[in-house]
Amino acid sequence: MAKEEEIIRIRNEEKHMMKLPLEIIVHILDILYLQGKLKPKFLRLSKLFYTVVLPYIYSRPTLKATNFFAFVDTMSNNKTIGNHVQELDLSYIIQSGKNAFVAKLLKRSKKNLELFVAPQTSFGLGPLLALKNCKNLKVLDLRLVSETLNLQELFNSISTLKHLTHLSFPRSSIDIKEIDAISWPPNLSYLRISGGISDEFLTNTQFPQSITQLEFAHCPAIKEAGFHDMLIKHGRNLKTLKVQYPMPGIKNNSLDYVFSFCPNLLVLEIAVDYCSSSFFDEENLPPLSYPRPLRTLYIDSSGMLGTSTKLDPIDLAVALSEERLPMLKNIQCTAKLGWDPKSEYVSFIVDELDQRGGGIYIGY
Repeated sequence: MAKEEEIIRIRNEEKHMMKLPLEIIVHILDILYLQGKLKPKFLRLSKLFYTVVLPYIYSRPTLKATNFFAFVDTMSNNKTIGNHVQELDLSYIIQSGKNAFVAKLLKRSKKNLELFVAPQTSFGLGPLLALKNCKNLKVLDLRLVSETLNLQELFNSISTLKHLTHLSFPRSSIDIKEIDAISWPPNLSYLRISGGISDEFLTNTQFPQSITQLEFAHCPAIKEAGFHDMLIKHGRNLKTLKVQYPMPGIKNNSLDYVFSFCPNLLVLEIAVDYCSSSFFDEENLPPLSYPRPLRTLYIDSSGMLGTSTKLDPIDLAVALSEERLPMLKNIQCTAKLGWDPKSEYVSFIVDELDQRGGGIYIGY
């Protein structure tokens, strides 16, 4: 109420300047904000505009190396501005030894912060401790952090964040000794595994049943045994699974069993480097007591020698014609597969998906 009264007071003081109702002005600003056309210079129009525009400008600030330290100074000198910040994306900030600045930003924006993308290079103890107080945080993305991160300290900081649904591990090496002591956030639904995660971690960790979206990316220490063990235990809960190149520890047919381990997938992303030519065969696409729900399939490739002949469109065409993928509507694949868009079997796939209201996109 205090904020509304302040706006009304300022409006009365400046009514000779403003010809439109405040509601119309706010609606226009909403449109400009959604279109990305709301600029900081609007703050200088009047006191009324300053009051109304300020929350927009600071809700999702665009931060780069050129304005980062000025933003830190502003947040430090004005303790209330941080309350407007909802998303803090530091992905364009390449800094080392500046953990104090990141910790300060997290402390200042803790009240309403919902998304945080950590900067490149480091993410030390200060920022980890500051995360504890970001009670409304929903998305925590650490994938760009390139220095070793203590996973135990990370979980100590986020285990009580009841609104956290998305967590991305760093691409760096990860240090953890007491796997059994891990306490997961209670409502986590998306997990991106990367960096120094090992088979021991996958095998011995009790992953929460709430996880329905799982990604693997840049995991040099994961072998086929740990990868399969995790999918055997948790695969039935998954709605989305993405396995991105490179995963040098798994074999060139490790993904052949994914349909058996994860029968309820809606979205699947694979790299042909880890599939065999029998990926779409009936032995790997066993019948279910219900229509297999997969709707979207992404097929990528490293382009390495031998990968262009691993998946033949005829096998996918047969799987579609035999209704082993009855719900599949959209396919996005790389041109590195060598599929000819004018060939008989690719044309069949195109027609079949078109009848289902979807399609296939072959990207370059």
